[in-house]
Amino acid sequence: MSFLRRLIQVVEFLSEWSGRIACWLIVPLVCGTVYDVLMRYFFKAPTKWAYELTWMEYAALFMLGGAYALRHKVHVRVDVIYNFYPKRVRAVFDALLYLLVFFPVYFILIKHSIKYVAYSWKIWEHSYISYWQPPVYPIKTVMPVAFILFALQGVSEFIKHAYSALKGKEFPVES
Repeated sequence: MSFLRRLIQVVEFLSEWSGRIACWLIVPLVCGTVYDVLMRYFFKAPTKWAYELTWMEYAALFMLGGAYALRHKVHVRVDVIYNFYPKRVRAVFDALLYLLVFFPVYFILIKHSIKYVAYSWKIWEHSYISYWQPPVYPIKTVMPVAFILFALQGVSEFIKHAYSALKGKEFPVES
């Protein structure tokens, strides 16, 4: 039990801090977007490089925030019927969904994103949208990292739901 408790603490620490660090990507994202809008509408001189930079920043922000969002239970969920059931039934339902849907999907995402990123690094892939032609292999590397962080947080959530389903009470995690 202490191993599971420690595992959950480590995973949740990673999820928390990856989300807190990734949230700072919003600052250059907003600055780049404002710059691009000003150039486009006030100076009639749009820049493709600013657009390209902002979509890379947004992609990293969106992907790296997934584990943080799962940890804090802020993903979109339809709770119309779900909330009518007792906590133990909900825990069984959640644990089964992690086993039958979440883990297989994230296994596939991690497996294929690693291949995708490896190929991108192999050919030193660059963007050809603008004359700037930035390398895209670093932003593509964020994909498997984010999927792994998300999957690890999924393991933590699964353990907590399985414990709750079996014992009928919340998993005891020390802060």
